[in-house]
Amino acid sequence: MVNISRLIVGIIFIISGFVKAVDPIGFGYKLEEYFAADVFNIGFLHDLALPQATFFSVFEIILGILLLLGIFRRFTVWALLLLIVFFTFLTFYSAYFNKVTDCGCFGDAMKLTPWQSFWKDIFLLVLIIVLFIGQKYILPIFKNNKINYSITVIALLLCSYFAYTGIQKLPLIDFRAYAIGKNIPDGMKTADELGLKGPQYTVYYTMKNKNTGETVKITDDEYLNDAKWYEEGTPWELLGDLTESKKTANGYEPPIHDFMLDCEEGDRTEEYLAEEKIVFFVVPFADKISSSDVERLNQIHEDLTAKNLKVIGLSSADIEHSAFPYCFVDQTTLKTIIRSNPGIVVLKNGTVVDKYHNNPLPSAADIIEDNF
Repeated sequence: MVNISRLIVGIIFIISGFVKAVDPIGFGYKLEEYFAADVFNIGFLHDLALPQATFFSVFEIILGILLLLGIFRRFTVWALLLLIVFFTFLTFYSAYFNKVTDCGCFGDAMKLTPWQSFWKDIFLLVLIIVLFIGQKYILPIFKNNKINYSITVIALLLCSYFAYTGIQKLPLIDFRAYAIGKNIPDGMKTADELGLKGPQYTVYYTMKNKNTGETVKITDDEYLNDAKWYEEGTPWELLGDLTESKKTANGYEPPIHDFMLDCEEGDRTEEYLAEEKIVFFVVPFADKISSSDVERLNQIHEDLTAKNLKVIGLSSADIEHSAFPYCFVDQTTLKTIIRSNPGIVVLKNGTVVDKYHNNPLPSAADIIEDNF
């Protein structure tokens, strides 16, 4: 039992840590959701989200490796137990209060519902308790500790490299719906368009009896099928602000559901995604973009348009001193598209063919040479 638990827990922690370590900025965004005022309201940790995301991602991987190697077992099982108790609390809170709908446990590689995340943590908690009780049976794989320590050090260096690259460049592996090679219009197609079954939802109404003060919760079907709730003179009134919708069955949901370009001329999403060639300047945080980066984008825009290439900026707010046209896009969408502020995304017929970080921004010649 100990060795089976050891294998399962070790592998899950390594996989979970790896998909977050390649994209620590994305995991940092998820931590910011937990720190928000409407969740735990610990704003002072907001600016520390990225360092925490990097540490926990690497720490998960190292714990998984230590467990599989069977070294530092006392430290490892204690660290695993404390971590899983903490994570179980977070996922239960998210599920029960419906605050953070995706825990980010496996980054963007695998999306879990809040309750799926909670039960996953309960499963791991049981296995880790088995490890804690039977830790004397956790024996090193290699008798020569130099081998064990060398593997651990190499793993730590590799994890640090993955995390560094994910912060200073772009993630080595992109699990998002806007990854290179993904077609955005295809990612926006609904279940009906694809001939698939979509998720099922039930709407719940809260009704209040004006005479007795009694309140009851009913489904929308129950409401429509019984005239007593809405007929003339009924004492029942619908409390609209308490209406809620709950998912009752899973189904296909498009990975891209909030990509809309609100331009000066109106919604031009379909038009720009249909362009044979187009370059997007993506600015998730307009208030944080440096003046030098704006000047650089202005120059790239001038050089690309001189080559008859379409260039459009995507921003969540106005960009000061920009010489290029831009459309407004939801900030969460922009943060998902690229982990850079600003970043450049090249599309051909709606398919992402290249991405560029601002460290450093490429020249127009680079973009043309790489893609056109």
